[in-house]
Amino acid sequence: MNVKVFHKLIIRHFEETQSFIDKLNDEIILQKPLMDGRSLGEIVLHMIRSIEFYSTGIVKNEWKPLAYNLVEYGNEKAIKELYNRVTSKAVFLLEQITNSMLTEEVLYFSRPATKAEILQEVLEHSLHHRGQLSIYFRLLEMDPPVIEYII
Repeated sequence: MNVKVFHKLIIRHFEETQSFIDKLNDEIILQKPLMDGRSLGEIVLHMIRSIEFYSTGIVKNEWKPLAYNLVEYGNEKAIKELYNRVTSKAVFLLEQITNSMLTEEVLYFSRPATKAEILQEVLEHSLHHRGQLSIYFRLLEMDPPVIEYII
C-alpha cells in the first residue's frame, strides 16, 4: 500500500470518527456502562492520544506515551478541542510520510514493525475503540452514529 492510500484512509477515518466525538456531552463522558470498563470519556481520550502517539512516532521517531485523564479533559468542550487539535496535527504529520518511510522498521514495540504496519495499527486500534463506543452508546440507550460504508 502506498502513502497516498494510507493518507486517504486515515483522513476518512478521522471524519467518520468525528460523528462519535460530536455525540459526546458532559453527562455521558463520565458514564461507565461496564463495571470493570473505562468510562466513555476515558476510551475517547485513549483513542485520541493513541492517534497522536503513533503519528508523532512514525514521522519524528519520538515514541512517548501521552497522558490522558478526565481531570484535564473532563468535559465535552475539552475533549472535542483535543480531538480537533490532534487530528489536525496528525494529518499534517502524515502528509510528511514518504513511500520509502513505510518500509522503515521501528524497534520500539514488542516486535519489529514497519511504519506501514504501524499505520495499519493506528486504524485498527481506533476502529476497535469506535466499536467499543458504539456498544457503550447502546448500553446508555443512545443510538451510535451511522457510518456510510462503501458497501
